[in-house]
Formats: sequence, structure tokens, C-alpha cells
Amino acid sequence: MLSVDIDGTILEANPLARDRLALPEDRGQWPDLSHFLLSLDAAELADMMERCCSRSRPQQLRAQCRDIHGGKFEVMVHLSLLDADSERCFLCVLTDVNGTGDEETLAPPTPWADGLTESSLRWRFALFGAGDGVWDWDLESNDVVYCARFRQIIGFSEAELDNSFEQWVSLVHPDDLRGFTGGMQEHLRGHSPHYTCEFRMRCKAGDWIWVLARGRVARRDGSGQPLRVVGTLSDIGARKKLEYELRRMATTDFLTGLYNRRHFISRMADELARIRRRANQPSSLLMVDLDYFKNINDTYGHSAGDLVLQHFADTLRSCLRRMDLPARTGGEEFAVLLPGTSEQEALILAERLRRKVKSTPAVTPEAIIAVTVSIGITLLRAEDSGPDATLGRADEALYRAKNSGRNQVVLAPL
Repeated sequence: MLSVDIDGTILEANPLARDRLALPEDRGQWPDLSHFLLSLDAAELADMMERCCSRSRPQQLRAQCRDIHGGKFEVMVHLSLLDADSERCFLCVLTDVNGTGDEETLAPPTPWADGLTESSLRWRFALFGAGDGVWDWDLESNDVVYCARFRQIIGFSEAELDNSFEQWVSLVHPDDLRGFTGGMQEHLRGHSPHYTCEFRMRCKAGDWIWVLARGRVARRDGSGQPLRVVGTLSDIGARKKLEYELRRMATTDFLTGLYNRRHFISRMADELARIRRRANQPSSLLMVDLDYFKNINDTYGHSAGDLVLQHFADTLRSCLRRMDLPARTGGEEFAVLLPGTSEQEALILAERLRRKVKSTPAVTPEAIIAVTVSIGITLLRAEDSGPDATLGRADEALYRAKNSGRNQVVLAPL
């Protein structure tokens, strides 16, 4: 894919065109387009450009093209008017038609250029060079034309992906469907300048990948009804993975894999707000401390101490429900938020945890280390000024458990 001026000078080229035509790094050394089109001289190229300008319609013809090794291959030359910055400028798509090149990547299907506005063509040229997939939706027929890169992103061949908009919708993850269709309808009604949506699509192999779809209406009828939408599809899986990892690092304790104190406090604040709205749905808080943990570190070393903490975190997770929120809030101190849980239900869970910890020693290279825990319990209260008030009450119950001989559970007073 190239952009050329009225004299046939090559102004821009996408990476594949640079490679196939062996264009040097220095643009000043780029030959004119006619240098590569062996069966099309400069006069014929100029005539093709003139027809494109006078008729305001794309022009195409078959020609022989010079490749990087000096050989020849058949191409379909598709020329569309760009008219960038008030200068005559053309989009030239060369499609390999004899199988000696990569037809799927060298150029998108030529129907896209037909009827698009000049700004849409410039936009498409830039995004194609960036490696995004391109889609073109005809709302009158409800057909969508996809470029090869679009199909490549989701692993389908041209024969396996029909042109119906319904099939595209069927590949969208059910949880993302509302945003996908809702955002599109908002744009079609003219309520947004462009369409942008991140969602998951099902690949041919059955797995889900994150993609970003962007688009805008390219043509409306006299009454303002949209007739055509053109856009791109980008694979954002790597970005989503990075975002997930950054969120995990920001919310998770690196040693145990439990939530960290900062995230736990934030979630506690949310739960307190819920309690204030619905006081008849109780929630409880556990404060858990490993007994004599300093002695473990002093006797066996910090590496063994870390293994003990990890072992306890695994034991804790095994005792909890999916809705519960465990966190490491200090060195050997842990907290558990139990949504929708009464004080008595929390007591039962805490006793089960205490017994399991006592009966399941940590196996380390240094020794098999027996561990016990002390636990304080309190209800979240609507009158609590914030998480610190609730934590302070649970901490007092924990302190009493430790002062009473450890390895026990104590309820905070009502």
C-alpha cells in the first residue's frame, strides 16, 4: 500500500510495500511508481490518475510489478483519490494476483476504497500500516467486509467468516455484548463522534481474546440516517495482560498472593457503605495473628518463616468461600472480610480455621513447623466511622485472645 502524488512520486509506504519493493531508508532515493510498474509507463499512469480525478471514482487495472530481486509478478493496481492538504494525492493498493506474493497481507480487498470519503481513506491507510484489521459495514445490506488482518486476529479464513454483521455479534463474549451493541447504537444515532469499544471475541480455536474496535460513520443519507460505518479491530491481549498484572501487583501481597492492606481497606470501606444502606444484611471481620511467629524466624530463619506464611495463606484460602476477602495486613497478621455473615457464622468459620491450622503443620526444608493462630471477630456496624474503627475493635478482640493463652477465638463485645 502506497500514497503517491500527481507526478507518481511515492510519498508513504506501509512496511510490506517497503519490503517487497526494496525501498531504501532514505525517502529521497525512492523511485517513482512507474519504475515498479513495468507494463505501465508514466503517461498511462498519469492518464489513470486523471480519470480518477475527473470521475472522483477509484480506478484499477492489471500490471506487471518489479520485485526485490528484479523479477516480475502480476498485480492489480487500485488507485483512489486522497487529495490530502489540498494537493493531488492518491492511495495506491498493489494486490499480488499470481500467488508469488502474500495477497492476504499486501493489500486489503479493493471494494473498501469505493465510495469512502477522502478523510476515511487517509485514516484507513494509516491504520493499515499500523497492523490493525479493517472492517466496512454496509447498513443497507447489513454486510460487513473484513480485511485479512481482521480475520487473522481471530483465526478465521475468508471462507469461514461470512459477511453478516450477525456473525460478528455472535463472536462477542456475552458479558461484553451490551457494551458492544450499545456503543454502536449511540454512535449511529449521532450521540458520539466515533465508536470505541473493548471486548472479548471468540477465536476459531474457541478461546477468547481482548480486542479494541474503533469506527465511525462514513456516509449518511439525506435524512441523516447512517448508511456505512468503517473501522478497525486491534488485538489488545498483550495490553490487557499487562493491565491485569499491574492491578495484581497494586492489590496483592507478593509473598502470600492474598490481597494487601491497601486494597483490603478500600474493600472494607465499600462493605461499610453497603451495611449503612442495608443494615439487615450483616458482615463480619476476622483479625488473625500467627502465634509466636518471631520465634519461628529466630529459630529456623526468615526463609522458613516465609514458607510458614505461605502455608498459612493456602490453609486460609481453603477454609473460605469465594465471596470472602482475605488479606495480609502486616508481618504475621491477616484479616478476612466475610460479607453477608453473622457473628455466629463467623465464629464457626474461625474455629474451623483455627483447628485446621493447628492440625496442619508447615513442611519446610529446615523442619516441620507446628503453627497456631489467635483470632478476633467483630461485626461491621453502620455507625462505624470507617474501616479503622472496625479494625480497631477486631484488633482488641485479637489482643484478648493472645493474652488468654493464644490458639483461640474471641468475639468483640457488642
